Amino acid sequence: MTGFFQNAPRLENQYDDDWLLRSYLERMIAPEDRVGVASDLSRFADRLLSDIAAMADDAEAHPPRLVQFDPWGRRIDQIELARGWQELETVSAEEGLVAIAYERSLGPASRIHQFAKLYLFNPSSAVFSCPLAMADGAARLIEVLGDDALKQNAFARLTTRDPKRFWTSGQWMTERTGGSDVGISETIARPDGDHYRLYGCNGSPLPPRRRWR
Repeated sequence: MTGFFQNAPRLENQYDDDWLLRSYLERMIAPEDRVGVASDLSRFADRLLSDIAAMADDAEAHPPRLVQFDPWGRRIDQIELARGWQELETVSAEEGLVAIAYERSLGPASRIHQFAKLYLFNPSSAVFSCPLAMADGAARLIEVLGDDALKQNAFARLTTRDPKRFWTSGQWMTERTGGSDVGISETIARPDGDHYRLYGCNGSPLPPRRRWR
């Protein structure tokens, strides 16, 4: 009896192989825009198999490390990030993983294009899709409620394709509990006239914010 050796599974282009995604996009994207979106997603899925995969592997192999002191014992409190993680940030800007939604080249369907691209990116992102989600949320909040200064500075950086200017965002950083269970968050919003006043974990009021409508 001859030995049997099964070939290891091989990841292929996840856009070309995902008939459900392609079927959904065919229904949701206008005919005149389908070729451009399909071309972008197929190209991006190929890239996920090459340099992006290597970036994610490096980021997974080298978790963030807190360096509290320099060699002379001075307190520095620096966080060292893997090269792969930093490169994933560059890729995110270049590929417009946040920007696509705000450029609106396809009108409302720009969101669908963006989400499809993030859907492909997420499994190979070493969880970099998390800060991208927070950056997108912050960008939308500023777009709707922000003043001109925020829109010209923070919004522009959150939605740029220029890696040197691109920002990601953090949310709920003052919450000691953290996590996704919003029900146990300790920040309280109390009505104050036409605004809400936020009270943080230490009980001190934060600057008033416009009432959500």
